[in-house]
Amino acid sequence: MKLWEPVSVRNLELNNRLVMLATHLNYCDEDGIVTDRLIEFYRERAKHGPGLIVVGGCYTEHLGMSTPTMIGISKDEHIEGLHRLTDVIHSYDVPVAAQLYHAGRYAHSIVLGEKAVSASEVKCRLTRETPRALTLDEISQTINNFGTAAKRAKDAGFDSIEVIGSAGYLINQFLAEATNKREDKYGGDFESRSRFPLEVVKCIRKSVGPEFPILYRMSGTDFVPNGLLLEDNKVLASKLVRSGVDCLNVTGGWHETRVPQITMDVPRGGYAYLAEEIAHVVDVPVVACNRINTVTLAERILKRGNVQLIGMSRGFLADPALPTKAREGHSQSVCPCIACNQGCLDRVFMIEPVTCTLNPIVGYERERKLGPPGDGRIAVVGGGAAGMECARVLRLRGFMVTLFEQGSRLGGLLGLAAKVPGRGEFAAYVCYMQRELRHLGVDVRLNAQASVDTLVEEGYDCVIVATGTIAGAPAIDGVEMSHVTSAYDAISLGLDDLGNVAIIGGGALGCYTALYLASHAKSVQIFDSDLALGVDLGRTTRWIVLRKLKEKGIRTYTNTTVTEIESKHISVLSDGILRLVKVHTVVLATKPQPNDRILKRLSGTSLRTEEVGSVKGSMNLLEVIHDAYELGNSLQL
Repeated sequence: MKLWEPVSVRNLELNNRLVMLATHLNYCDEDGIVTDRLIEFYRERAKHGPGLIVVGGCYTEHLGMSTPTMIGISKDEHIEGLHRLTDVIHSYDVPVAAQLYHAGRYAHSIVLGEKAVSASEVKCRLTRETPRALTLDEISQTINNFGTAAKRAKDAGFDSIEVIGSAGYLINQFLAEATNKREDKYGGDFESRSRFPLEVVKCIRKSVGPEFPILYRMSGTDFVPNGLLLEDNKVLASKLVRSGVDCLNVTGGWHETRVPQITMDVPRGGYAYLAEEIAHVVDVPVVACNRINTVTLAERILKRGNVQLIGMSRGFLADPALPTKAREGHSQSVCPCIACNQGCLDRVFMIEPVTCTLNPIVGYERERKLGPPGDGRIAVVGGGAAGMECARVLRLRGFMVTLFEQGSRLGGLLGLAAKVPGRGEFAAYVCYMQRELRHLGVDVRLNAQASVDTLVEEGYDCVIVATGTIAGAPAIDGVEMSHVTSAYDAISLGLDDLGNVAIIGGGALGCYTALYLASHAKSVQIFDSDLALGVDLGRTTRWIVLRKLKEKGIRTYTNTTVTEIESKHISVLSDGILRLVKVHTVVLATKPQPNDRILKRLSGTSLRTEEVGSVKGSMNLLEVIHDAYELGNSLQL
């Protein structure tokens, strides 16, 4: 495969063309000092041999910091910890680059203790704050800080540096008319607005010398009004190379763009075209990235012959062994990134340590080692996310595991979620888990209702109940009528010709149900008593879901209570006014209830019983899988 062929970036030899991209983790202490947690995270990835690891972002000065626990490279005190990190990565014969980072107006004043800075005083959509404009002297100092940070990176043992000139950070803020209103030499026409990034690169080149490789991460298209277009960035790319850049890493737009960048609804590899277009105008290696989560897709992009490298970030979260498994011909055993963002991007924006929904070990590489070998027979009841993960971990430890699933396939509610437009990646995870359980030798019994009698007769040492939830019925007159159904059934039964649909409940379940039913009904309306819709959706996903509801013509009503359901209408109360809404079908998407019937029945037996996942209470997918891992890993008989 071309992916495993060597390639050079200036004088830096890479053993293969797979780059682990810079990943915000929030694992450092509050002064940006490298911690053991950060080192062990990268050790686990380095041992599987990507061609290059990019560490970062590493803030070049205090004003460039977006979170207090990101990696610092702004002071000489940071060098010792960074050297510890590069030594560990180098011990696996993997080169490593430091990404030099300045947030600009994307930094919060509450984090900095002062106003954020930018090219101009333009209010930031992300922070909802207005930065102050850098003075000319401050611009000069900021550029010098990039150069000094690059020298520190070299002193700390890094093999290269990468400048982040993408995602809407400070460099983008100088380049785009949207955020650069200056009237001095750093503002005005495109040539002048390009001055800042070019001077940053030249300063870095002077600091690190002629042979030290410089990478530059750039936006292919900004996807914001008055931002740079692809044709602008082609011109910029050529300028950057002439100024000393040895490799261009091309991503999508800014964090504040209204065009989805790395969420599940973005097609796999959907932004590779940006890198391929940039590659046509430069003679240095170019990295393609964004929603590339399989080596098959990576190989297909490389074979088109335009780009030389493939970048992944979240793929290395979901499965650090991705390179090893792929090289050894076991690509199907790679746990796929499903772009849910619950453990990674959502947590970054909440200034919390990153983990992974599907891989509970991320961020806990030291603590969450596989538990001691187990001996005994365990029944897991329920083949949803919790049941599959618990069965997997228990079998890895050596227990004999039987998994009972009353349906015809594994996955539980993930199977329903995968039917919603733009949520198909859930099916990839279910397929992966099916293969893993089969490979591990878990006795999977489909179409098998686990009765108490069966569990007692087969003599299990422990029964783990992972039966999840069932649809909840709100206390509304008329919920028992024939034209009322649950969100679960509305999706699973593939109901058609539903006429005018009223969905009661505007959380994630109601929103996703509405998107699914939009093509199965004459009209869809959502009613919720809360003040906002989708409050249980992740920050990086919610705005996309709400926009899609609007695009599909789905009418939404908040602060509205459904008081009664009748044969041809519902009664709704809003702002003290009661009105009737004509409907043909009513779908209940209110809070689900724990499916704990077998749990209660087992309490009357001598069988040891444990419960896991959302049968214990409300949990999102991350919480369900992490809870299942913890139980499977700690269970002792």
